[in-house]
Amino acid sequence: MYLLDTNICIFYLKGKFDLGKKIDEEVGIENCAISELTIAEMRFGAENSDRVSQNRIVIDAFQTKIQILPTFPSFDVYASA
Repeated sequence: MYLLDTNICIFYLKGKFDLGKKIDEEVGIENCAISELTIAEMRFGAENSDRVSQNRIVIDAFQTKIQILPTFPSFDVYASA
């Protein structure tokens, strides 16, 4: 299991560093998770961006395909990585 941080999620969503291919083909999105804090940070960024509506849609779609861990249990996943 890989716990992705906010920056990696943003790079993934923006298509940077070929992360989409790397995650989808080498790791598998089903082997990745994010914490509730990452969602909060991404939503904060979206609300303060120039493309609020578009960024909300992107985040909503992303949330449907990745496991979201409650904050406290995600600490164990982070610590064991």
